[in-house]
Amino acid sequence: MKKKEMIFFTVLLIVAVVFYIITSKSNTEHNTITVSIDGTVYKEFDLYQNQNYTIQTEQGYNVLQIQNHKATIIEADCPDQLCVQQKAVSHIGELIVCLPHKMVIEVK
Repeated sequence: MKKKEMIFFTVLLIVAVVFYIITSKSNTEHNTITVSIDGTVYKEFDLYQNQNYTIQTEQGYNVLQIQNHKATIIEADCPDQLCVQQKAVSHIGELIVCLPHKMVIEVK
């Protein structure tokens, strides 16, 4: 391997390690789930407290399940059911969106 290639891969490895440390540290913080309806905060939940909660709005309902430090929608009456099909969220910045109900669930 040439000297320039060795330097490049060393720098790349250092950047990857730093990125891993930063992201893993942010995931160990005490995160909350924020539910917003039509841009307004509706309710906040502790990501570390297992529970089911029905979010009732004028547009319909969604059932939020928080279990094992992950949040997901397990039931909804929206026509497309895309919010139910989205994967569970647990890391800061991840979202679940239900457009028919104008609802956004965000990990903070």
